Amino acid sequence: MDLKPKLVSFKLCPFVQKAVIVLLQKQIDYDIEYIDLANPPDWFLKISPLGKVPVLIMGDDAIFESSAIIEFIEETWPKKLHPADLIQRARNRSWIEYSSPCLVGSFNLSIARDKDRFEQTLKEL
Repeated sequence: MDLKPKLVSFKLCPFVQKAVIVLLQKQIDYDIEYIDLANPPDWFLKISPLGKVPVLIMGDDAIFESSAIIEFIEETWPKKLHPADLIQRARNRSWIEYSSPCLVGSFNLSIARDKDRFEQTLKEL
């Protein structure tokens, strides 16, 4: 792939971190642009139908949702992270999906405003 990927994020997004981990594991050079989700730029709202990050920009194209981004990266660049075995690959994807709510919970722990909210989030995790 000749285009350099660019991730759009905000500073603490755990879902962007999933994409960053894949990019780093595959040793892909990439850029990242941080935006303020409370006041997103107009260009961002045009490429992110849900107004969420991450978004991966490849030239004039944009891909949203972390799982779709990760699959695109895996399928596009060499140094495959998933095994060739179809069953094991499906299991890997199951665990990736399983981890998504855990990422949200971990993020919510980091922004909990008080002890009660922290304890409730920890219990849910």
